[in-house]
Amino acid sequence: MREQAPAVFPVFRSRFTVAVLARTYIGDGEYSIRELAAIAKTDTGTMTREVRRLEQAGVLRSRTVGRTKLVRANHEAPFYSPLRDLVVIVLGPAEVLGEELAGLAGVSAAAIFGSWAARVSGEAGPAPGDIDLLVVGQPDRDDLHDAVGRARSRLGREVNTVALSADRWVADDDPFLAEVRRRPMVALSGVPGPQDATR
Repeated sequence: MREQAPAVFPVFRSRFTVAVLARTYIGDGEYSIRELAAIAKTDTGTMTREVRRLEQAGVLRSRTVGRTKLVRANHEAPFYSPLRDLVVIVLGPAEVLGEELAGLAGVSAAAIFGSWAARVSGEAGPAPGDIDLLVVGQPDRDDLHDAVGRARSRLGREVNTVALSADRWVADDDPFLAEVRRRPMVALSGVPGPQDATR
């Protein structure tokens, strides 16, 4: 059965395509088939077929070191720069926000919620325009504002931030937070998820 394209931007073929493009075009390093399969939550056979398809299209390049196939974005492709821009804007929020928040003192946990998270999780609906960011902890407000501002510039999207303490996050008396907890959330690369703030 063919994997459905995520509703966040249905032009991409499948969630496997999304995972590979996000990692290779945003991470901009070399990754093994096993690493990419783990990121996409699939097996190495499926990922090998996906990588082969993207290599044939000129989207990816690979080389073999010993028994390991290492995959990267094809920087020589004539469409590399515009495709990278598209990938960052459409698929990059979790990667970009993770990069900007990972080293920020006082951030206990963070995740994307709202319509972008819902579309990435497979819920049908209109394409999301902005990004809703939940930050748990007590970061310096100016530092958080600067980090989110950098992410906003890189993504070309508005980022709406909800920042609150760990105690407030686990409290049961806020209907808005109860709804956020109930709905899909997408973890940020390199940052603990909100579920870890309760431990």
